[in-house]
Amino acid sequence: MELNMIVLLGLALAVISVLSLIIERLFFPSILAFIAIGVAVGFFWDGNEVFKIAGEIGIILLFFLLGLKFPLGELMKRLKKVWKAGVLDILLAFGVTIGIAMLFGLDFSQSFLIGAVLFATSSSISARMLERHADKHEDVKEFVLALLIFEDIFAPLILTVAPFIIQDEPIEVSDIGKVFAGFLIFGVLLYIGSRFVKKQPKIAKHLLRQDDASIGLIGLILFFAGIGMVFGLSEILGAFIAGIMLAGIHDVRPLKRLTVPVRDLFLPIFFISFGISINLEQGVIVNTLFFVLIVWGVLSKWIVGRFGGRMYGLTRVQANEAGFSLAPRGEFSILFTALSNGAINLFVGLYIFVSAIIGIVLFRFSEILAAKTEEKLEKVLPDENKDDSNK
Repeated sequence: MELNMIVLLGLALAVISVLSLIIERLFFPSILAFIAIGVAVGFFWDGNEVFKIAGEIGIILLFFLLGLKFPLGELMKRLKKVWKAGVLDILLAFGVTIGIAMLFGLDFSQSFLIGAVLFATSSSISARMLERHADKHEDVKEFVLALLIFEDIFAPLILTVAPFIIQDEPIEVSDIGKVFAGFLIFGVLLYIGSRFVKKQPKIAKHLLRQDDASIGLIGLILFFAGIGMVFGLSEILGAFIAGIMLAGIHDVRPLKRLTVPVRDLFLPIFFISFGISINLEQGVIVNTLFFVLIVWGVLSKWIVGRFGGRMYGLTRVQANEAGFSLAPRGEFSILFTALSNGAINLFVGLYIFVSAIIGIVLFRFSEILAAKTEEKLEKVLPDENKDDSNK
């Protein structure tokens, strides 16, 4: 029996690798292949707790690596520049979406879930697409990445309060105190850890050169993630803070070398597990609200890109391009589906999959769409720095 399990595991990993390679060759992120595999597997297997925990490790390491890109000083600099666009993003993609869902007759908890799902752009998809499109203007890349960072910080806060709203759990004073304590502990750890890394780089480098450095590093990441969970915060917030803390190391390549292979092994399990949760046997719900949310999901992000990008300093065409680069939803949206079940879970799961495909297509043609959109806007809007669209 053990041999059969090993054979099946090896075959499964090989099939996943081949399908991922095929879809990558079609210039689509492999996340779509993983979700599709999960949907197919879901007809035969519901998954188990060990499988879900393995996927959770993958998403934890993903957000650690995202945090690793931004030392604390650089992070604060970017947030200071992008906060206006970030607030607009919260108001439109999260706040207005809740209102739309309630207008269609959903209660507040379901509307909150849909607003949370529509809020966060997929960092994994967008970052991968930015890497592939080297010809995209640096200012557009900088704005998109800065806004993704803002979302990656705010979305865990939504995820922290979501269980009390979506699952109707009573909010007690002790719960609020625990959350504040968690933020305080993270603040202290971030301050102490960042100063240690900055003041004692030789010690940090020496530790990373040890044979078992990967064990200690991943243990540290999971420890930070666990602190987040213990204090009612998101585990990915803890992993993200651990990444920011260690980003002060002059050369982060050893950190990536130790964690990327583990992330690449476990992250597909996260998306496959999500695909399994999309139980199509319950019947697919595609109604008017679904199509309204698809349109609004694209439009809200374009508005954020257009007006938020202008506040950031982009030209009109660049701002349009940024707006068309923000549509795909992914890992954060998937995390919120774990808080729901039944028909609403299937509804938002299908939305995430469709929006990811649409977002990827819009991203690939963002430059063409940006120029065409600006041509139309020039006919209906007053001139605004007319010559900046030609920069």
